[in-house]
Amino acid sequence: MAKKISYYRRKADRLMQEWGRKTYRKCMVCGRDICCLHHYFPKSKSSSLRYDKDNLIPICNPCHLQHHTGNPEIHNTINEIKGEDWLRRLRKKKENHIKINIGYYKDIIDDYKE
Repeated sequence: MAKKISYYRRKADRLMQEWGRKTYRKCMVCGRDICCLHHYFPKSKSSSLRYDKDNLIPICNPCHLQHHTGNPEIHNTINEIKGEDWLRRLRKKKENHIKINIGYYKDIIDDYKE
């Protein structure tokens, strides 16, 4: 039986987070050990940025929780650290449209395996 697209999406998500924990050690906001990669632009708002490394922010659990409970200082701190050029570039990339299919996820998986 052929694997469903959700299988590949979960695998890509897992590999992305594993890559993040290998690549980054500290939270960009406060310097604690990271728990995950946070999507600056949420996955629900931009498919094209779901796996874009520019959109992924290493973050600790307390800062991630603060962000998701409405603390705007988390994104303000990220904006200060990353800068206006980064935010402008990311906003432009956000507008890109991509075709999501199994081949797309296989390419993402290959990218994060390397």
